[in-house]
Amino acid sequence: MLKVIIVDDEPSVLEGLRLFVDWNKEGYEIAGEASDGISAYPMIREIKPDLIICDIRMPGLTGLELIEKINAGLNPIPKFLMLSGYNDFSYARKALELGAIGYLTKPLDSDELSTELGRVTEMIENNRKSNLEHLEMLRYAANQIYNDFIGGKHSDKLIRKAKFIFGLPENANIRMIRYITTPDNDRGTINTSDAYDLLLTVTGIENENCVFYNGNGIYIALLHEGMQHFPSYKILAERFVHHFRQSTRESTALQSSWALISAVGSPGLPEGISYCDRQIDQLQTWCMLHPENKVICYETFEASPDFLDETKLQAVLPEQAYDQIASAIQGNDEKLVNLAVEDFFTNLNQNVGQGSFSSVCLYRLADVVRKTASVYGIEVGTALLDFINSISVRSPNCKNLVLAMCTHVFKKLNSNHDKPIVMLENEIIEYIKANSRRKNISIQGIGAYFSIPVMIISKTIKKKTGYKFNDYINYLRIEYAKTLFATEDIKVTTVCDEAGYSDYGYFTRKFKEFTGVLPSEYKKKYS
Repeated sequence: MLKVIIVDDEPSVLEGLRLFVDWNKEGYEIAGEASDGISAYPMIREIKPDLIICDIRMPGLTGLELIEKINAGLNPIPKFLMLSGYNDFSYARKALELGAIGYLTKPLDSDELSTELGRVTEMIENNRKSNLEHLEMLRYAANQIYNDFIGGKHSDKLIRKAKFIFGLPENANIRMIRYITTPDNDRGTINTSDAYDLLLTVTGIENENCVFYNGNGIYIALLHEGMQHFPSYKILAERFVHHFRQSTRESTALQSSWALISAVGSPGLPEGISYCDRQIDQLQTWCMLHPENKVICYETFEASPDFLDETKLQAVLPEQAYDQIASAIQGNDEKLVNLAVEDFFTNLNQNVGQGSFSSVCLYRLADVVRKTASVYGIEVGTALLDFINSISVRSPNCKNLVLAMCTHVFKKLNSNHDKPIVMLENEIIEYIKANSRRKNISIQGIGAYFSIPVMIISKTIKKKTGYKFNDYINYLRIEYAKTLFATEDIKVTTVCDEAGYSDYGYFTRKFKEFTGVLPSEYKKKYS
């Protein structure tokens, strides 16, 4: 439900706005009312509405002055729909120059208001979709940078890119959080927006690029001293503990989740990220053995007598045992995957046995496979979850589950090796052409359909068509509308709907943008 605030110094106008429209039916709730700009301003800052319907002429602070003040002090900036008298067109024009998206003349007409709300709604939804697409691409880039750093890539170009994405000043100290979520098999997938909202709330991070998805139920938050808030590990832990106490299994749809908080890493990139990541790897191993601990801080647990450091783990089972499986998964011979798994368990049984260290090694193997898959944007899904659950109950079927998990990732990685990339690009474009008139088409949905990150979909569209995603969808829809006008005797409103638009005003503007004429003029000329 979108939030609207109405502002007018005439009580009759405020009452008319409340009664003229079925706000719930239009998808809005009236979140506040004000009789002048002075009282409206703090209300707008607190509520952060999607839309403000505001009179132009008001005592104290006019509608024009209110727009200027909001533009200077609020982000994101809400949409403004202005109210004006018939003789106030010069003021209305000034309001449009300041960013208002339209104006209504008094006395108000309920049909006109309803039409304007429909137009504004589509505009807000299109903006949200575009902003989300942009944010997802930045988060994808942030995750790629993170994976490159922990994978050993340290180029100057990568460091400059990281500083830009994360807003990282020179020599700023870094702290990282790994938020692990395990989906409940009975409840379906996790709502990623809930995880993002939690991390942004707990950390106080304003740069949303610094919170990103690392694949397979794991989210990363990167904090640094250049941010407005750089809380201590104790404050972060308290906030997470409070969240876990307030959450219920019904509301989170999670089987389990942990928050792992690193110490402050050394300044600089990539050293700071690599340092924090190694600490969190140790914390993750510890929490797998002690799942009752939901929030774990490195400063608190590094002195614990049963805390396992990296050197002890490597002494138990050398790093090459894990590397062999990661290499086989990334290869092109499935037989090598089978051999690597067999060798791993032979090594494990000979050198470790069945004790707690065996569980540590298996949990670590699960994370190695997860990281390998995540680098390529592959979700291991239930195969990973089944293996992790088998470790805790010491299932004799553990090796078979490892093989199933590794084979799943191997096949995903090799599923398109027999296709040239140009063929995949063409498939993406053909899919978009075939579905462009669906009203709910989104770049996120296309990415999910092809199991390809949104950023790659976006780059493919730009490369193949020269358009950004939303522009390409509009181009295809307008081309289809032109065909309908030229081949059928059909109403303009029907063409609007058939082309995939739910808002006639938006369709009209886009049609003129692409053709230079209004739909009615085009119909008259070519039908």
